[in-house]
Amino acid sequence: MNRSFQAYYGKSIRIAPDGFSFYKHDGKQLTVKTFPRTSDALLSTEAPLFFGQEDSVTLIAAQHIPMLVPSELYLPEKASEYLALQYDTSRLGMTNTDDAGTYKAVYFLTQNEKDTVYRLPFAHQTVSETTLFYRILCEYDGDTAMFVAQNDEFTDLVAVQKGELVFANRYNLVEPVDTLYYICNVIQQFNLRQPQLFLHHFCEENKKLQTLLKTYKLNTQIL
Repeated sequence: MNRSFQAYYGKSIRIAPDGFSFYKHDGKQLTVKTFPRTSDALLSTEAPLFFGQEDSVTLIAAQHIPMLVPSELYLPEKASEYLALQYDTSRLGMTNTDDAGTYKAVYFLTQNEKDTVYRLPFAHQTVSETTLFYRILCEYDGDTAMFVAQNDEFTDLVAVQKGELVFANRYNLVEPVDTLYYICNVIQQFNLRQPQLFLHHFCEENKKLQTLLKTYKLNTQIL
C-alpha cells in the first residue's frame, strides 16, 4: 500500500454515507475494521475497543464532497450558506474547513455525528477525505494526477494539475464502463496530459475496472 495512504489513514476513523471504518497501522501493516450501515452510536462504543489507549485519532469525513470556495473569496461566517447551496443542512451540527491549495474545502458533520464524535474518549482532528486525496496527489512528482476512490455505492474523482486542485466530484454507484467514461471526460475537459491515476477500493476490488483502465492505456497505480 502507498506510504502516503498509510500515513494519512494510519490512525483514523472514516465516516462514510454507508457506515464507518477504523484504520490502524502498527508499523508493518494497516488493520481495517468496517461497520457498514450501522448507527453512529455504535462508533463511540467500538472505537475505544479498536484503538485502545490511543490519545488522538484523525476523523476522516467522507460523507460528501466539500464545497470548494476560492480562498480569496471565503468568509468563515458564510460557511453554512456555502454548504446550503448544494446540500441539505437542516441537520447541520458543525462546519469544518480545510486548506486545499487555492481553495477552502468546506464540509460539515450532522448534529448526530457531532454528538457521537464528541463522546469519543480521545482527541481528534477532522479532515475531509477529498482533502486527503488532494494531499496524496500533491506528493506525486508529475504534473497531472487523479485519485479514483471506489466505494460500494459511489465513486469519488479528484484531479490535480501542477499542484492545483482542478476537479472533485462524487458519482453514484456506476458500472466500470461509466467510471471509465467519467475519468476520460475529466481528462479531456481539463486537458490533463498523461495523468497518473491512483485507484483505491474501499470495497471489493473491481478487476473489470482495472482491466478497462489498462486497455485504455491509463497509467494506474493501485493503492
